[in-house]
Amino acid sequence: MPDYGVTEKGFVLKRMDTILEEVHGELTEGYGVDTRLLRPSFLDVLVTTFCGQIADLWETAQDNYYAKYPTMADGVNLDHAVQYGGIRRKAAQKTCYPLHCTGRDGTFVRSGVIVATDTNPEIRLTSPEFQITRSSCNGASIRVAAAHAGVYTIAVNGVQYSFSSTAGTEEDILVGLKEAVTDESYELQIKDGRLILTDTMKTRNNALVLSENLTTDQVTTIAGFYTESYGKVILPYGIIRKMVNNIPGFESVTNLLEPVYGRLQETDIELRQAYIAKSALRSNTMVDSIISELLNNVADIESASGYENDTDVTDARGLPPHSVEIIVEGGDEQEIASAILMRKAGGIWTHGNVKVSVPTAYGDSVDIRFNRPERVHAWLKVKLKGDAARLPVNYAELAIASIVEDGSQMVAGTSLITQLLHDGIYGRVAGITRVDVLTAHSTDRMYVPAADDYSEKNIMVSTRQKISIDETRIEVTFDADE
Repeated sequence: MPDYGVTEKGFVLKRMDTILEEVHGELTEGYGVDTRLLRPSFLDVLVTTFCGQIADLWETAQDNYYAKYPTMADGVNLDHAVQYGGIRRKAAQKTCYPLHCTGRDGTFVRSGVIVATDTNPEIRLTSPEFQITRSSCNGASIRVAAAHAGVYTIAVNGVQYSFSSTAGTEEDILVGLKEAVTDESYELQIKDGRLILTDTMKTRNNALVLSENLTTDQVTTIAGFYTESYGKVILPYGIIRKMVNNIPGFESVTNLLEPVYGRLQETDIELRQAYIAKSALRSNTMVDSIISELLNNVADIESASGYENDTDVTDARGLPPHSVEIIVEGGDEQEIASAILMRKAGGIWTHGNVKVSVPTAYGDSVDIRFNRPERVHAWLKVKLKGDAARLPVNYAELAIASIVEDGSQMVAGTSLITQLLHDGIYGRVAGITRVDVLTAHSTDRMYVPAADDYSEKNIMVSTRQKISIDETRIEVTFDADE
């Protein structure tokens, strides 16, 4: 093996001083005179010049060598390196808010329609192409089209509810239909001569079919709207209410559900960290393979984690024997279930509250279950002490950026240990001698902690919970050392 270049120790760079010494050595041997003694001279200037060019070529060769390794490459070279493992950098994504859109049944909403928050400045979101229709609705206002004695029928997701009216009055018909719908997952009330049907499950779109003697005034359909800016955009519930475009039949909109948060383009550091997890696609460990399949091939996945029970009894987490539980944030439910089915071993059950039927190549279907993480929203008060003379002006922004970056690495089941936040803050904020972090938390995003709610405790979560850290819920203060 050579002493320089690609060796058994990796790439060994031949530096300019070594190149100069070798060139002068060969010239000395050829001329019979020690050329090192002729400094400064025309020959010395000439040798130094072309040796500098040779040293540049050695550095180029070294950069080319390291560009093939994900742990050392940067920028576009890192993109090229991870592609050897079938991995790609995550592109920037917009936050998608599922909005409850209310309007006239059959209204077609074109792509690019804009709605906005009722705030100053407003935050705008744009729509895909969708239709407000009873065949895909979360709620509906039903009225009698023709009141007479006869049978009136409402069918929701294929289940029929009928009422036979002998009086033939609107009031009698509406009261009878309200009593006929016995499914407790739907709320019904009569208001202004209308039967208001509302799904208690706010995330579900239902197929509603009415007999010809009934019709709708309004229906509410859930459609995903995307923020104009990329990244994680957090908005309170019920704040998206403004209609920027005038679309006939599209009457109102609001946000009642958790969004699928977007992200900025994956940084080099994030890509290197993700490379390890995504490379587990070829792993012999089933859970690692499932998670890697989700991260690689299912769009809009924010995080994924999993647990396996390979025993013959139910374990401490509540997993049944020989089952796997995958906890996924973001992504389409059907795509997630298909990915789990693809990578799970035969004879292994899936566990979770979300149930999806996945068709197979043999004409049947398999029920796949998984869980969505319960968000635990964290509020942080960060108290810094240090040398005021060395403290940067933007110390609060630097500390918050460090905490948010650490929080972005958390998956379901990861507890917030406040001491682990200290290293990033010390590394970014000069002059700091002490860091104290007070925490408060709640599963309710609208919760506002009081001063007494903060404590020096870590935030411990279960395997089915995920901590959410946002810059708007972090407060940073500074006290100078005495």
